[in-house]
Amino acid sequence: MHRLLERQIKRLLGDKPPLPLGWEMFLAAVDDAYASADADRVMIERSLDLMSRELNERNTELREELAERQRAEAQLEHLLSLLGTTLESTADGILALDREARIMRFNQRFTDMWAVPDEILAFWGHKSLMTHMLGQIRDPAAFMEKLDYLCLHPELECHDTFECTDGRIIERYSLPQPLGVDNVGRVLSFRDITASRLAEQALQREKEEQKALIKKLEQAHNQLLQSEKMASIGQLAAGVAHEINNPIGYVNSNLSTLGLYVEKLFKVTDAYERVESALLEPRILEEVHAFKQAADWEYLKEDVRDLLRESGEGIGRVMQIVQDLKDFSHVDQAEWQSVDLHKGIDSTLNIVHSEIKYNAEVVKEYGAIPPVECLASQLNQVFMNMLVNASHAIGEGGMGRITIRTGTSDEMVWIEFSDSGKGIAPENLTRIFDPFFTTKPIGKGTGLGLSLSYGIIDKHQGRIEVASELGKGTTFRIWLPIRQEAP
Repeated sequence: MHRLLERQIKRLLGDKPPLPLGWEMFLAAVDDAYASADADRVMIERSLDLMSRELNERNTELREELAERQRAEAQLEHLLSLLGTTLESTADGILALDREARIMRFNQRFTDMWAVPDEILAFWGHKSLMTHMLGQIRDPAAFMEKLDYLCLHPELECHDTFECTDGRIIERYSLPQPLGVDNVGRVLSFRDITASRLAEQALQREKEEQKALIKKLEQAHNQLLQSEKMASIGQLAAGVAHEINNPIGYVNSNLSTLGLYVEKLFKVTDAYERVESALLEPRILEEVHAFKQAADWEYLKEDVRDLLRESGEGIGRVMQIVQDLKDFSHVDQAEWQSVDLHKGIDSTLNIVHSEIKYNAEVVKEYGAIPPVECLASQLNQVFMNMLVNASHAIGEGGMGRITIRTGTSDEMVWIEFSDSGKGIAPENLTRIFDPFFTTKPIGKGTGLGLSLSYGIIDKHQGRIEVASELGKGTTFRIWLPIRQEAP
């Protein structure tokens, strides 16, 4: 570098004597400075070249990172668009909450479902939107209590329903909102199920109506079978009465005539006894006395009268049983009639006498009751079921008591059957009138007696009350209107 400076000095000074010694030293220092600067320049150029290559490599990496980021942003934008489209396309109202249960996002269906006004949508905040929503819920405190509980337990799912003040029924389904292994909030899904619930209720009502109809059909079928059985009993009773009454009639008549004849014969023998000692020789008289003694004549006269009396009572008993069969079945009275219920109970007692005479004493405490408009044969069937059930409740091996009471109250009469049997368990009291329900051993009952009785009393616009205590007995009280109202 100093050579260039030297040439410039010589050009300016011309061809003159050599430079002074000081100038040589100055030029040497300048030359060293320029040499050092040149070395620095080379180093700087190399550094700049290296930095340039590094910058080019970094720019390439940055461009690649930028391109990757742009692709990620595009993908994220696509996913967000897809998520938004999905949220808007669902039929449910969607509400997203953060960890503190504050509203983060909702879809259009949510705003439509809760009729969110424009002023809330324009400047919506968590408090205003929740206030608007809770104002439409029938029990907002319970809603918030459940929501707070779910937010305190972010791992739980929830599926329940609640009612709105306008009668809508909303189904709520809540899921945690995960981010990796953490839950960052909760998503609530709301669906209006009012129409489906009303349809379910209508279907349930239809099912209940069908069950009631089926039950009525079963009762009608059972009553029809019972009516047919009663008609068969009535026809049998009529046939028995027809077949038995004739021979019983002439046997009864013959016994009456025979009784008259015997009394006349006894009058003759009495007259003869008064004069036999005067008419007969002692030998013949002794022979007659021997015959009378051998025949036990005095006992014979008394026993003949007893036999005739007992035979007459037996014939009367048979005639009464036949009449009770006719009264019990009322085969000739199939329509509504005003009937003396006491006669019906008495005839039923005669029919079931053999069923209860070995284990129960029957006590009748009849009150004053008027004739009741009813289907007598059906009520007699109810009385028979009550008496037979009371006998079965008392059981074998002891002598219990069946008490029958009657009375009136307002325009109703009541008939009460009380037994001293083992009673009915409390859990069975609500089921005893169900068809085919029975606590009796297999072969002892069908479970239709009380069900048929309930149906018959219901048909008469009455009711049956029952009270029972285990170990003490059971009381059935039947209420019947004195007169039937027109249907």
